[in-house]
Amino acid sequence: MAGPEAPEAGWTAFTENITGGGRLELDPAGIEQCIKLCDDHARRMGELANRARHELRATDLGIGEKDIESARELARKFDEKAIGGSGIGIANTAVGLLTAHQSYVKDMKSMFEAVLASYTAQDEAIAASLGTAGSEL
Repeated sequence: MAGPEAPEAGWTAFTENITGGGRLELDPAGIEQCIKLCDDHARRMGELANRARHELRATDLGIGEKDIESARELARKFDEKAIGGSGIGIANTAVGLLTAHQSYVKDMKSMFEAVLASYTAQDEAIAASLGTAGSEL
């Protein structure tokens, strides 16, 4: 999913702009909340991917797959669409989709953490400068 059109490319550019001297006004508590929400969302996407690996298995649909080859083939295709397999890339499966969402929200979290760290460092530098200027008065 990498490349110039990938969603994470936007987060990377945004993070580089902010941490590289761009301008941003923010509420640190709001960013901390976003980080917590990202953690929660990533955890949930991971749980859903794990559930999909186990609960979406289509090994016994009850459509005659034990006796009929075409039913067996259909069950195999449903199974592969859920968890991956021959002919279906992981990105085109339920597990792959949920894992991609988890990865994307982890990228968002990293961006928020970088923004907060940059903001905090800048805030501390400004406070130190003001403290020095105040002592000179």
